[in-house]
Amino acid sequence: MKKSDLKVIIGGAAGAAPRGDRKFVSAYATNSRLMGVFALYIHWEHITYPGMKANPSLPCPSLSGALLPGAHGPGFPISGDMVDLHQFFYIETTEIGIETYKSIWGEEAIKLMETEQAMTGGLGAGKVDLTERDVRLLIREYAKYNKKFGERLPDGEAEYSFLLNEPVGELKDSEWNTLFAKLCILPRNDYELINYFLMRYFAADNDAVRYLTEHGHQGQNAPEPWRTPDTMCLNKIRTHRDDDGNQSYICESLVESGVSHRIVVSEIGVVGGRVSGFRIINDFAISGIETAMKLERPEFITVYEIFTDPEKAMEHLDTRYLSAMQKDTDAGRLYLRFNDNNDHMGHPVYRLNDDVKGMIYVTDEAQLVLAAYSLPLIHRLEREAQGWPFCRQLLPIAKYEFKEDIFYDFVRSDTGDFIHYVNDVCDFDPEDR
Repeated sequence: MKKSDLKVIIGGAAGAAPRGDRKFVSAYATNSRLMGVFALYIHWEHITYPGMKANPSLPCPSLSGALLPGAHGPGFPISGDMVDLHQFFYIETTEIGIETYKSIWGEEAIKLMETEQAMTGGLGAGKVDLTERDVRLLIREYAKYNKKFGERLPDGEAEYSFLLNEPVGELKDSEWNTLFAKLCILPRNDYELINYFLMRYFAADNDAVRYLTEHGHQGQNAPEPWRTPDTMCLNKIRTHRDDDGNQSYICESLVESGVSHRIVVSEIGVVGGRVSGFRIINDFAISGIETAMKLERPEFITVYEIFTDPEKAMEHLDTRYLSAMQKDTDAGRLYLRFNDNNDHMGHPVYRLNDDVKGMIYVTDEAQLVLAAYSLPLIHRLEREAQGWPFCRQLLPIAKYEFKEDIFYDFVRSDTGDFIHYVNDVCDFDPEDR
């Protein structure tokens, strides 16, 4: 499971297209473009509510249902009232384009904080300020991705259609290159550069590949594009010197392509913080058993029985872990928590899930399953659970250490009982120890 497998759960009713005076206040984006996703925020001032002058009885599109300043009666604005509009976009660059849109009318501080956390909290990124022209260009560019990938634009298009339809003037390549660079971090060491480069290369993300190559902005010396958008699950880097003492890096990458996996061995040269040379030495398919052996890593799991309604536990976790990515399954709800940064990209061994801080799974069969990839991380999750308001309704019933990944297989199964799942799959009973 990877970030792009998960969706940010966003609610709220969509309004109609804003009319009247519109003044740009501020905007920012997360500088996580090299991870293949980023979030965009725009603040507009003095937005007349849709249809207000023509029909003052239209309901106010407040997501909370509360009265906004100047509202007349339960949720009805007086003709001529104006209020700020906050827009959030979540953009995925390899399969979707603009994936999620959320808007907030008025100055609802709690709603703004919750939405920002939901959109940006799992990206491990900083924020960069953008101009009005920047955001218009970005929304227009990534809306083209939706068309390219055959994906519908997210709900609420009537509210942001002006960003797609109003003229913005000619876009020059140099301007786009400068704007693209704003969305990207500058790799801090050769390992980070190479891991980002290969991640984006195998994702067939040509914009990012050009940015990370030595002559990328001039379109020179660019490697041949990868054939299909694939996922790099594992990468191991070692330093190599030839007979003349010239340094390069040999990389062994495990690439997921649909339901199959490949090993790609490549050589990469680095000059001045950019990839200066790249060639594939070997490329071959491997079996499922070989893939499992390559991806083998310890996994620590703690299981609790919940002596309360699982829905109540979910309600608390929904609020507590706003930045966690959530996935509803047939048997419960998964909370996937990410690190606050992407420092894992700067190591000679990269694993797809190295940015995962921990997994929390509440099942419909009243079990709470905690999972992590190290003892310190699982202990941290256990301590956090002790501080939850329903902690007195939690009874620890089992702890496991596995040598390979089993948690996601359980999440993908149709059962919500981890103990029974382990007994069936592993022919193992903790009471036999």
